[in-house]
Amino acid sequence: MALGWMILFFASFVWAQEKCEAPVWNVGDKWTYKDAAGITWTNQVIDSKGDLFIVKIGGIQELCAFDGGIRDLYGFDKKTLNAKYLIKEGGRRVKYTGRWRETLNFPIFVGKEWTVSTSALSKVYSMEFTLFDDFKIEGIEEVRTAAGTFKAYKISWRESAAGWGNFISDPRYWYRLWYSPEVKTWIKRETWKNRQTGTMWWLKAYEPQDAELISYQLN
Repeated sequence: MALGWMILFFASFVWAQEKCEAPVWNVGDKWTYKDAAGITWTNQVIDSKGDLFIVKIGGIQELCAFDGGIRDLYGFDKKTLNAKYLIKEGGRRVKYTGRWRETLNFPIFVGKEWTVSTSALSKVYSMEFTLFDDFKIEGIEEVRTAAGTFKAYKISWRESAAGWGNFISDPRYWYRLWYSPEVKTWIKRETWKNRQTGTMWWLKAYEPQDAELISYQLN
């Protein structure tokens, strides 16, 4: 038993020292999630064009103020898996500026940090705010989900905002994501809100819930 534990520890240590490159998605790959509110949705790769994977999000309405409404097609960069474009009717590309655009940002490795800033207009106050999303790969953990148990990178994600004399306190949100190389995407999400300021009613934006992978299909 002790020998088995040592082998597992050493394997995890070696894995943690290496850079994890972006996975290769194939047409037909599909991941299904369920959040704490009971909402189920799927992310499915429907095409591969040039430097982009085209992904359809089905079964959930993304009430996202940053891209102007409900969208279901996204273009993900193959090298980084950053969401670069919204794919509109006829295949026209529109640059995606939502705060979810660099959630994974490959290559990833333990200790990596990055920040994404996003301009957002409050429909309540009719003024512009800047959201700051700070990411860090904290480590590697074994994570249990409804779809199975996987070894995954733990990613912390802190969101704060500034505008109108720093009207909004810092931080507003903490998220945690777990990315599994085996599954080729994130498998679990946890959220935390600042009790004083942790709501986006002022912005009328979609507020994420805790969620996890419930099934997946890789081609």
